[in-house]
Amino acid sequence: MNNPAIWLLAVLAAPCALLAMRYWQRALFVVFVLMVFEGALRKWVLPSAQAQIYLVKDAILLAAYVGFLFDSRVKSLPPLKGVGLIKTILIVGFVFGCFEVLNPNSPSVLIGLAGLKSYFLYPPVAFILPYAINSREHLFGLIRRYLIVAIPVAVLGFLQIMAGPASPLNMYVSWTEDAPALLSYFGSTVEFVRTSGTFSYISGYTAFLSFIALLAIGYNMAHGWQLKNNIMPLLALTLVAGAMFTTGSRAPIYTLLGTGPIILWLAARSRVLSVQTAMRLLILIPILAIVAVNLSPQAFQAFMERSNEADSSYTLLRLFSPFYQTVAALSDGPAIGLGIGTTLPSSVAIMGADFPSWVPDKLLVEDEMARVTVELGLLGLLLVYFLRFLVAAFAWRWTMSFRDPAYRALGISLTVYLGLALISNPIILSVTAGLYHWGALGLVLTMRRLEQLAGTKFGKVLLRGTSQRTNLQPVMPMAGAAPRRPS
Repeated sequence: MNNPAIWLLAVLAAPCALLAMRYWQRALFVVFVLMVFEGALRKWVLPSAQAQIYLVKDAILLAAYVGFLFDSRVKSLPPLKGVGLIKTILIVGFVFGCFEVLNPNSPSVLIGLAGLKSYFLYPPVAFILPYAINSREHLFGLIRRYLIVAIPVAVLGFLQIMAGPASPLNMYVSWTEDAPALLSYFGSTVEFVRTSGTFSYISGYTAFLSFIALLAIGYNMAHGWQLKNNIMPLLALTLVAGAMFTTGSRAPIYTLLGTGPIILWLAARSRVLSVQTAMRLLILIPILAIVAVNLSPQAFQAFMERSNEADSSYTLLRLFSPFYQTVAALSDGPAIGLGIGTTLPSSVAIMGADFPSWVPDKLLVEDEMARVTVELGLLGLLLVYFLRFLVAAFAWRWTMSFRDPAYRALGISLTVYLGLALISNPIILSVTAGLYHWGALGLVLTMRRLEQLAGTKFGKVLLRGTSQRTNLQPVMPMAGAAPRRPS
């Protein structure tokens, strides 16, 4: 406790908590920004307080939840409609998770509490975020600013590739403060460090890049893929796509290549993508792709070498591993599981061990679906993945009901991202992916709430950054907020 950084954080904790409760709307946005730069603080600014910094965003979130619950203005607003089943499954899952904290197969109640946090701390974001955004202009303005924030984070990936392994830019957060984390490399001709950007590890950076790419596609699609007044969001998409190659990870690249055409096809089917916009995309997309690939030719070459060296049978094995690992876990594991949180990386740190000896060798699995099965058994698996299915299905239904084409365009991209949690996105293992998952649902619910508040009235407005007019419903401001006039 002689660490001055820890004492400083302790002194700031109380006033920051009070501010987060008083200004809970801004606190939510701070959490999403802090998550991007949290790793930079842990690696380069206050490495001696890395564990405490990791918990700051969670503390801010809890304070924001309390502020939301005690905000009298929120109580006077109409509640969200159509989310009752999702909330019910969440509550049932939380109660089941509380019982799993006391699972006799778990080595520690602390592991159970940490697991409960990983599973259930972030879902409330989805239901609170709609009350923090008071208009259509506010929504798209926030997304635009977040895409601009992503630009320097993506550029850092290129700088890390050029800097080389000896540079202090290239480091990961270690498990212990006195031992540096080992770097990971990719490429055969020349070995490059797998970049982590401003994040603690590669996984956080790849989760960030994947979400930002789909968010940028949705935003640019909502703006008709126009260049005028829209350079920064297009630049963000290009840089983020290029930075994916610097991570050496194939998942974000394959995800973008797989989901991009699906999003455009769904947009065309739902009449969001006009013929004029489609013609513009035929010219724009190849240019963006060429620029993204050539931003770091060395990283692209090393990535291609890693991809070409991969055995096709191994690739198929990884593709289907969540399913066969889950089946094996169901047959080999106890019916009630080992206890919530027992397979998470934090469990090793909590127990002060080098290896999770409480998990039998045959239950040491990688994929999230299998881990959920090992921890919670069959019932827990059904609750967790039925909830994810409901989230994606309801988001799709709501998106298709939007009357504003810009909402529909953004909603398609967000719904596809939510669907990834069923097959690939590890939203429990990855804090970054988890917060973005529930944040994406929150954005869909925000658009739904704004249209519900607007009722059946329509107005003709100009979508910022485009020259085309779209049908838009006037929105009702939050309680206490000044009314906004359509621009």
